[in-house]
Amino acid sequence: MFQVRYVVLKDVFEEGFVRNYQGGISVWLLVVFKTKTRVYIGEQVEECPPETFVLYPPRYPIHYEGMEGEHREAWIQFASNDSYLVEPFVPFGRPTPLINPYDFEAIMRVLAYENIAGYCSRESSMEALMRLIVNKIHDSYLEQNEVCTDSRLTRLRSEIYQHPNWDWNIRMMSERVFISESRLHTIYKAAFHITCMNDVIMSRIQYAQNLLECTEKSISEIAVDCGYHGNEHFCRQFKEKTGLTPGQYREKNSLFKRANEE
Repeated sequence: MFQVRYVVLKDVFEEGFVRNYQGGISVWLLVVFKTKTRVYIGEQVEECPPETFVLYPPRYPIHYEGMEGEHREAWIQFASNDSYLVEPFVPFGRPTPLINPYDFEAIMRVLAYENIAGYCSRESSMEALMRLIVNKIHDSYLEQNEVCTDSRLTRLRSEIYQHPNWDWNIRMMSERVFISESRLHTIYKAAFHITCMNDVIMSRIQYAQNLLECTEKSISEIAVDCGYHGNEHFCRQFKEKTGLTPGQYREKNSLFKRANEE
């Protein structure tokens, strides 16, 4: 589900513009740079040409600045618990060139119109448009991602993050990519710097975070949705990876709680 808050097709800022939110913002931000931009990714700095996008999840550090004269960008703010909004299906906080910026701009233009329209089909139209935007982001990311030298591994990892509720195990994964279990261990970690099963855990934790932030489902329901067979195992792994229990995480980050307070 997508809840679009703002769609801005042309935002213009004076020379020397800097956006720096170290704590991020409470919703997703998709920004498309229309002029050359310097993007800060942790301790790294990347200079990006026009028609480069960055997708920032909620509370993800945002830091970039214009480089040449006035800075221009387009952007979308939205809330979502969509299962496709996970890595590696889409990149978080990493500049990625759009493979077809003209089509992408056209989709954003229709989305902006639907966002202010009063048609009875407005919500379903915007949902479809946002899914199309996510798919375009995915396609652009795959086009320039070096990990795609082995499409089987990329496809497997995408499936893991799209379906965190599946009962993943090494045998199942090795059969899906036609590679022995021992070989899969080696090349998967070399490609993604994480083991297969640890990546399964991370896919589940990230999806759980989205559900805790964006839905009012119970902890038990979320555990099942994320592939766990019991609350105890889910809560233990969640705290190991985030430092918080699911309840503490929801209390701190729930969009519903923030909305009620506002």
